[in-house]
Amino acid sequence: MLIFSDDFARMQNYESYIKTKSEQKQMKYKLLEIVEAVFGDSFVRLKLETRDAIDMICFLATDKGFVYAKDTYFAETHNISARTVRRVMKTLEDAGKIVKAHRSSSKHNGRGAAVYFFVDHPCFAHWTTYFGFDVQANVQAENDEIPCESKVKESKKVATYSLPKNTYIKNHVMYKTIPFIKGVPKLINQTFKEIFKDSLKGLYLRVRIASQKVAQSVSITLSKKDIHSIAYESIQALFTYLKTNSMNFEEQCKLVYRIALNKFNDLVRMEYKMDKEESVIVTPRKIIRKEMLPEWFQKQQEKEKVEESTFCMNDESQEDEMARMKAILAHYS
Repeated sequence: MLIFSDDFARMQNYESYIKTKSEQKQMKYKLLEIVEAVFGDSFVRLKLETRDAIDMICFLATDKGFVYAKDTYFAETHNISARTVRRVMKTLEDAGKIVKAHRSSSKHNGRGAAVYFFVDHPCFAHWTTYFGFDVQANVQAENDEIPCESKVKESKKVATYSLPKNTYIKNHVMYKTIPFIKGVPKLINQTFKEIFKDSLKGLYLRVRIASQKVAQSVSITLSKKDIHSIAYESIQALFTYLKTNSMNFEEQCKLVYRIALNKFNDLVRMEYKMDKEESVIVTPRKIIRKEMLPEWFQKQQEKEKVEESTFCMNDESQEDEMARMKAILAHYS
């Protein structure tokens, strides 16, 4: 479908649906949640630059429900390829969440830049009436199956013996399926799904964004166990806070992000401190006394040495004299 210049001018002059910044934030988060639901678990695995580009696309669409910036603009702004942007929009288009049209080119009689309309935006009803979009027909055409003749029903065969009833299968704990939210760890699902419902995915995403910010700032890789543990603690802290305070979804996301960011920073500082302490080798110090002895003490020590040597000499002379006297007495006897 082509959008001519006059129609595009009317689109730009159409009254904005957004009146305040708060409404704009709420609409952006609404569109962003729709995109996350389309990608499912793979949304978290997208590059941070790609997610930033998606965030910007949702932000630009909040005003009137469409985005007309070129793919190359988002690619250059967020340092990704235009092919990545087109692949993201193609995924949303195949899921029936956006409708793609093209502006008429002024240089040639053909298609120009693409214009993307968000189906879930309140203004989409107006654009459907104005341009004659037939989204339901397109989706139905994709889901229609080729008709075929039914097989001739055969008589049901009766078994010659009856199989035993495996009652233990129905009583098994895994028989009852629990509707988990995709992209959220199992423990967090089991604990908080009934409390936060579908908002749990958005809260967990804010924790992942906080972990990526900390990991990039210090150039480390956080383990999945640490991320899940801090996510559980952050959402638990939010739940405790909500018992006495009321908050909308946007405020809850901000609070969980701040709590998780502080916890990740504390974890990184603790690990850095432990590594630093382990790297330090403690060696015992040998005390060496270097003070000078007083002069009188040195003289006293020298005097004592002289007296000791003199005493030894006297002892030796007395022994000689005793030996001489014993020799004289032996001569006379």
